[in-house]
Amino acid sequence: MTRRCTAAFLFALAIAAGAFAQNVEEEGGASQARTQAGKGYTAALVMDMNSRRILFEDNIHTPFPTASMAKMMTLLIVMEEIRDGRLQWDTAVTVSPRAANMGGSQVYLRAGSVWPVKNLVIATMVHSANDAAQALAERVAGSSEAFADLMNDRAQQLGLKNSRFVDPHGLPPDTPGGPQNVMSAHDLAVLGIELMKHPFMRQLAVIAEMPFRNGTLERIYNPNRLVNPSRPEYYADATGIKTGYSAPAGYCITASAKRGDIHLVAVVMGAATSRGPQSSFGIASRLMNRVFLEHRVVTVVKKGTPVGQVTVANGRAKTVQALAGTDVKAMVERGSEKNVKVSFSGGAVNAPVRQGQAVGTVVVQQGHEIVARIPAVASSAVSQQSWWRKFWPF
Repeated sequence: MTRRCTAAFLFALAIAAGAFAQNVEEEGGASQARTQAGKGYTAALVMDMNSRRILFEDNIHTPFPTASMAKMMTLLIVMEEIRDGRLQWDTAVTVSPRAANMGGSQVYLRAGSVWPVKNLVIATMVHSANDAAQALAERVAGSSEAFADLMNDRAQQLGLKNSRFVDPHGLPPDTPGGPQNVMSAHDLAVLGIELMKHPFMRQLAVIAEMPFRNGTLERIYNPNRLVNPSRPEYYADATGIKTGYSAPAGYCITASAKRGDIHLVAVVMGAATSRGPQSSFGIASRLMNRVFLEHRVVTVVKKGTPVGQVTVANGRAKTVQALAGTDVKAMVERGSEKNVKVSFSGGAVNAPVRQGQAVGTVVVQQGHEIVARIPAVASSAVSQQSWWRKFWPF
């Protein structure tokens, strides 16, 4: 049964009272700029996390300031450093004076204090701590500037064409008009999907609050209220990922949610307010709800179903049957399931052919849109024809 979620949409950006006062003051400028633009946001997108099929889009390739959503790239690089053995969870990180004085959302790291990588990752992902992100970047690359080069290199590898990074945290520039991190809604969605491939990131993304002792600080809080059951904007299907706010960026979120077999990522950039239906939370919830309600996942073809014949060159058999390599599941609009078409594409293959060898592709289309692709495999082995058969076929 489809669950319907309602939201009152309140965005809490401040953990400390001083930060709250600063953000309230900054909100006016961001809100006014976007009201004048005639929209409640600058860009919005919903994407299927499995197929990366775009299900809703509005201005999704224009780069805008990311605010703290840039930390997704910081965390991705750190997770890949750990995966590749260049960094350990218990690696000691000494906090520099620069990191200790980052400001904004922070866990109040003291200059000269030493923290394990894992604690700093938790602080960055759950609390969006700028000081922790800076400390991690310095540990990996030596400086935030050198780390930004790594961020830009990784963005290029991921095909993020409308992204530019200058720091690991996303704070606004010290001087108006200065360089800052920018990404498009499409790039943010792809980055969020990549980050959520790491199990520890998925675990942290749904934590609303947790203990984190550092002097007088005893707990940290996730600014993503979609994952907090105690908040009116709680979205029961939410699985993450990262929020952001600054005066240049407005209120932003890269959200994810799973309902049944559908797993979505939604990006809202430049929302005008932290409260009400036009908040980043409210917009993201509505967009994802609409996709959940209007779509369903169907099994179009089961694994092992014959899908076509493939010509075999120089084989003892002239053809081999092609089978669906896996179940073919597709997210389709409700009521239009009969419009789904399955086709097989594959050219000739050379013998010998192994059983289970990829011999083509099964393509699922709804109208003119391709909604799924999976490999087709050979149903049986085909050995190579003996050379003399070419001259004496009998």
